[in-house]
Amino acid sequence: MILMIAVGAVGFVLVLTLVLAASFRTVVSTNDVHIVQSVKKTTSYGKDQPTGNVYYRWPSWLPVIGVKTISLPVSVFDVKLDGYAAYDKGRVPFMIDVMAFFRITETNMAAQRVHSHPELIEQLKGILQGACRAILASSEIEEILEGRGKFGEMFTKEVDHNLMAWGVQ
Repeated sequence: MILMIAVGAVGFVLVLTLVLAASFRTVVSTNDVHIVQSVKKTTSYGKDQPTGNVYYRWPSWLPVIGVKTISLPVSVFDVKLDGYAAYDKGRVPFMIDVMAFFRITETNMAAQRVHSHPELIEQLKGILQGACRAILASSEIEEILEGRGKFGEMFTKEVDHNLMAWGVQ
């Protein structure tokens, strides 16, 4: 009788362990990367990551094995500034629409800077606004309207320079 109870208890613990492990197993989708922070290290999981795309998302309140995760896209995403108020060299106000395309290249670096993708978008909008002010305030409105290609290149160089510390291109 005691042997049957012991075997039943061991079986119950084994089944419970398998069910818990299966419920916390996470498979990262193709266009995302999950940055998993444990007690000792930070690891990226996703397509083309050396660690693979599967991990266990144990609750952070569990000692030793608990983790916190940040999910960021690795596909190209856009950030728009619609109707942004800008000024030329002579302080003539005008409205511009800007669309920039970004891609996260250093996932761990990006995860150190932000807690979520929406927060990253807001930070990138600030960088875009600063680049617009820096570039457009040094030229006359006629020059800006005539040289869209030139200003596009200047804008790209200015934004790329500011993005180095963010892990984004």
